[in-house]
Formats: sequence, structure tokens, C-alpha cells
Amino acid sequence: MLNTKRKTLTTYVIKNLMLEALSTEDVKLDPQGHIFKTYGYSGSQYNLFRLTEALAINKGLLMENVKLPRIAWGVTGENLYENSNTNFKRKEIESLFEGFALLLNQNIIAPGIYGEATILPAFHVTDHGHACLKERAILPYDSDGYLGQVRSISNIDKWVQHYLTEALRCFNASCYQASTIMVGLAAEKIVLDLLEAFKIYLKKHDANLQSNQKFKIKNNFSVEFEKDVNKKWQISYKYSQFEEYFKGIKLDTTITGIIDESARNTFYQYIRLLRNEVSHPTDVLKDETETMLLFVSFIKYVKLQTDLINALKIL
Repeated sequence: MLNTKRKTLTTYVIKNLMLEALSTEDVKLDPQGHIFKTYGYSGSQYNLFRLTEALAINKGLLMENVKLPRIAWGVTGENLYENSNTNFKRKEIESLFEGFALLLNQNIIAPGIYGEATILPAFHVTDHGHACLKERAILPYDSDGYLGQVRSISNIDKWVQHYLTEALRCFNASCYQASTIMVGLAAEKIVLDLLEAFKIYLKKHDANLQSNQKFKIKNNFSVEFEKDVNKKWQISYKYSQFEEYFKGIKLDTTITGIIDESARNTFYQYIRLLRNEVSHPTDVLKDETETMLLFVSFIKYVKLQTDLINALKIL
């Protein structure tokens, strides 16, 4: 029986599956053991579509109601038809073409294969494309992969890890509002840990620290910082106080070099957005794509802020 109730895969998800299909070394995915690495990271559009479908089936995103065909590598292939020769829905087949166009436009792949073909549907992975494959974002539908990234962050707080795990479960149950709230809790725990680590650092180095010329506080930084942080309960306010002191005091470059001002400001916007739009009653609803993008970008800030916390504790 065809699985008609499953969620339609978005173009964003399919594009990410394509990137994984280009880089995979799992020969068991294809009925004949074909992967792009074997052929110098080149092949046909149809090869990419077929391997993308195999990945989707392997990850449980598609039900294999239609067996994948056994065909030679590099052939043009056949048109895909819903409920006939593919497990993709019509909208997903269209997304395959959209995703392929995005890979071309972003110079991840380019037309032609050296010594074999000069035009599409033959293509090869570019040098830029190889770099992109190494930096490929792991999306939240890949629970094991995403949580593996989280666990790989050195000394990550166990509650941050717990909240992100819960957020992932909510996302994959299509509870996007609940998922975003859990990401918000992870962000707040990071801020609380960061404030505590900064307090300890200031107390340890108070006597040797100096302020920048325009900063309002000239001494007793640890005492004044704790006073300012405790004036209001809002987590975004507390983080803004941290940012003021972090910029206002002449700190060791080992610390200031971990996360630049732009990234710190972006993290501040995350906190405000998560608290104001989601954690409090509003008419703002989160959809799948928006929540997915939050997951993808947020993990970068988890690592940066955790690295900063670790450094503050050590120095």
C-alpha cells in the first residue's frame, strides 16, 4: 500500500539529501553499489536522483513501495512518475529539479564530465563543491547525525544537550512551536552558564583588568557585573549586560578571539526572538522550514558559546 500520509519533503531537505548523496561512501545504498566517489565525483542527473531517493528510504523519510532500478552509471535515465517508477511524490520530483538547479547555481556542481560528456545531464562536482560537501549541515530529521554533532562539542552542558534532544523529538513529531521553545531553553542555559563563567573569570583577574576608555565601569568589575546582571530577570537583558562588559574590558585575546562581535550579536537576536515570539503567548506560528533553519544555524552558536565558556573557566 502506498504511503500517502507522510510529510512531503521540502526542497531544502531534498537539496541536503543530494549533498549527502554526492559525498556518501555507503555502497549499500545503490542496488549495484554505485557511488559518486567511485566515478571521480561525476555522473548523471538521474544517478543523483536515484541515490538521493535511496538515502531518503534509508533514513525512513520514504517508504520503499517501488524498488529502485538497477541501471548502469552515467545513463540519462528515465522520467520520474509518482506512484510508478519512484517513491517520491510529484511535488518532491519537482523539488529534485529545483534542488539540482540550486546546486548548479551555487557552483557545487557543473555541467560535463571530462572525456565523456560536455553538457547536462552529465555533471561533475567542482572544487568549491568538494569544500561544501565537507561542511554540509546535518538537518534535524537525521536524529543520530544531528545529536552526534551536539555530543561532539567539547564539554557541552548536559542540560543543553537534553533540551536539544527534546527539541529534536518535537521537530520530528511536527510540533514546531514546542521544538522552538526547547531550543530557547537550551539558549537560556547557555547564557546562564556563560554569565557564571564570566563572573568567575572577573573575580579571578579583577586586580589586573582594565576598562576601555569609554566604558562606564573602571574597577571592581566582578562586583559591578553581578549587580547589573541581577537588575532584571529577562535572559536577553542579562546577555546584553555580558556583551557590554565583554566589549568594555580589555580582555585576553585568547578569549576575544573565540567568538567575534557579529556572532555574539546574532546569538543575542536568537535569544530575543525565541523568548518574545515563542515562549510568550503571541500569534506567531513556526513552520517546518523556519524551525529547520533554526536548528541548522543554532548548533554553530552552541559550539561557539560553549568554547567561550570553557576558555573562561580555564584562564
